[in-house]
Amino acid sequence: MTHTISTRLHGLLDYLWSVLLIASPWLFGFADEPVNRAIAVILGSAVILYSFCTAYEFGVMRGIPRAAHLFLDMLVGVFLGSAFMHVAMASRGGLVFAILGVAMLINVFATPRPRDTATS
Repeated sequence: MTHTISTRLHGLLDYLWSVLLIASPWLFGFADEPVNRAIAVILGSAVILYSFCTAYEFGVMRGIPRAAHLFLDMLVGVFLGSAFMHVAMASRGGLVFAILGVAMLINVFATPRPRDTATS
């Protein structure tokens, strides 16, 4: 499988995506939805935190293996991608979460796995 996003670009996108998620309630008009606002701020902050601690180009502490980071990204993407079904039903936040969740999953699946690095 050909991967199109380098780990360096993935790291940059992690931080940009996280800031967008944190700011999304105010940017996209759902700051008056307390649960969705909390989800955006908490998950965005969590992604910044584990990205900061990942063993890749944009990691600072580098204690989390890249494979674990990609797994966490996948969990966040699946949760947000399906959020409209369980926490954000029929809300603007649900639509934003679905779009950002799919974007996160694209980032995950377009990035080489650690075992792929030697062959790509």
